[in-house]
Amino acid sequence: MKKFVLLILSVAASAAMAAGPAGIQTTIAGQSTQIAVLLISSVTNTANGTNSNAQQNLASNAGDVAITAQGRSTQVVGAVGSNFTNTSNANTKAQQNVSSNSGDVTISGNSLQVTLAANSNIRNSATGFNAKAVQSIASNSSCSTCL
Repeated sequence: MKKFVLLILSVAASAAMAAGPAGIQTTIAGQSTQIAVLLISSVTNTANGTNSNAQQNLASNAGDVAITAQGRSTQVVGAVGSNFTNTSNANTKAQQNVSSNSGDVTISGNSLQVTLAANSNIRNSATGFNAKAVQSIASNSSCSTCL
């Protein structure tokens, strides 16, 4: 159990460090491995209230992402019996990235992105006037500009 808790804490720290603020470039020149393991879990990303924004990243790089020729990025999310929900209500924007690179993405090296979701529910919805929801799963997306 202790090993599982340590794994989860290290995954959370890696994901937090990989998701830099807007305008800051994430450069991977060596080995980068991000893993999130979810067992009977719920991952929810919701934007409520006028002009609110929500962004959530699981085993993802966000912002200006560059993987150099010497770089290798591995992003894996494994989920069993879990729910991934990304919801945007009226006049809000929500973005959820699961084992993805999101933003201005340049890959010169190696990138492997895998999402395994057994008995899981992955949902993305935008409801109400001017609502926008973007969900990226095991992908490279420059759709941060879509919001």
